[in-house]
Amino acid sequence: MIRLTSRSDGRGQPLSLLLEGWAARNPKIRRVWLLANAGRESADAEDIAIALELQPVGDSEETLAIWMAHCEQWRKELAAHVGHPVPINWRDPDRGKMAAPRGTEGAGTLVYERAR
Repeated sequence: MIRLTSRSDGRGQPLSLLLEGWAARNPKIRRVWLLANAGRESADAEDIAIALELQPVGDSEETLAIWMAHCEQWRKELAAHVGHPVPINWRDPDRGKMAAPRGTEGAGTLVYERAR
């Protein structure tokens, strides 16, 4: 479990648990990665980012349209859960790539995966 917390003093709930709970309540989310500055146990908003892989709809693996329709809502929801705005990025399941903010590890840590 990632030790980054929802409070700047390090005493809040682990971000990985907050993200896991949020994603479990959102059926459009397939996987969630937490990208963070590896040298810190607590983080400021600029030190972390979240990457989301979406659940495909029907026979299509295309998820970009779902991302475009919901990303702003998800940004607001996650900011409310975490306590401050955090960058979220769409992860393309076909290319296996995601944008990593400066100072974070590119691969990230998988903190949620929906059961199939």
